[in-house]
Amino acid sequence: MQNVGAEQFDFETFKVAYDTDPKVKAMIKDFNKDGITPKTQAQSPIDDEGPKEVGSDDSVEKMAKRATDLNDL
Repeated sequence: MQNVGAEQFDFETFKVAYDTDPKVKAMIKDFNKDGITPKTQAQSPIDDEGPKEVGSDDSVEKMAKRATDLNDL
């Protein structure tokens, strides 16, 4: 009973909202029965670069350089 009074959507009710409300359509990049992908202005760097190799000397060196870069301050 914790969700009493809150909106609840299943796939069919969300699809109807998506098809009929331009505000909902403007916010959603894609959706299916498994989930919703919102529209964003920038993609996540993780999506673009793929997984990082943990423990790589190169990745540790790059992180250290970014942490000590004072150019943006």
